[in-house]
Amino acid sequence: MTKRAMAILLIVGLVGCSTKMGYYFLDWAIEWKLEEYVTLDAKQQEQFDDTLEQFLHWHRSEELLRYENQLAKLSSALKQQTLTPDVWAEHVVEAKSHWARAFDYLLPSLLPIISSFSDEQVAQVIAQLRVEEKELNEKYLGKDQADLIEMADERINKRVKKWLGKLSAEQKDAIHNYNQSRGPTLDMWLEYRHEWIRLFSQALKNRHNKNALSHSLTLLMTQPDKLRSLAYKKALDTNTEQFGALLILLNQQASAKQKRYFHNKMAALQEDLIELSEDSD
Repeated sequence: MTKRAMAILLIVGLVGCSTKMGYYFLDWAIEWKLEEYVTLDAKQQEQFDDTLEQFLHWHRSEELLRYENQLAKLSSALKQQTLTPDVWAEHVVEAKSHWARAFDYLLPSLLPIISSFSDEQVAQVIAQLRVEEKELNEKYLGKDQADLIEMADERINKRVKKWLGKLSAEQKDAIHNYNQSRGPTLDMWLEYRHEWIRLFSQALKNRHNKNALSHSLTLLMTQPDKLRSLAYKKALDTNTEQFGALLILLNQQASAKQKRYFHNKMAALQEDLIELSEDSD
């Protein structure tokens, strides 16, 4: 599954395991994740806590109903069998816009925190990014195409099963065929990640220039296509279109039981989003 195709799933990911409980613990999860990268001092921690509290209130009150609206449209398109590759592409673009708005909201508050990082904190962030890069290289490099396809099959099967329940042999074949036919992007992805880390590290080292820092972070976080090669962008576009076609096929292959399972889960998620939004006051 390409990163662009995964953009639509950010809608689900942001609410934490598709439950209200997950969202209520989102602040804790974000704090825990942050600690993997950098240890804040007391002042930075206070600034970050305030920023996070304000962001989550804004996110509940302003954003969650946008997600619910998009999920309603997607659910309707699947139910009515009107989802097409073009409609899927529109959903991907809309999902990416959710992230862009969140980043735009957060950036002004994050800039003074990042600008205040010590050299030791910057080194801590970069070191963790390098560790993650090494782990990805060890996980994927050296694998032959058959191994990579098997890993992709397992990954997508697991994600689709979460929404449809037990998959049929026909659906598993469709997923396998998608992974066999999609363009290879592994080397380009790893190269892009390496360059992204290099540019992010450079931005952190020049963090005291807030205008330059703002520009660099905006580019890195919301305009990744500007950092990708033309060949990589073309491959991602093609794979995104093919993934949309896979979703359409899986929906056509779904049994009545699977469709009920999916729409019940989707309805429950939409209800959670509405209730969370109403709980923002």
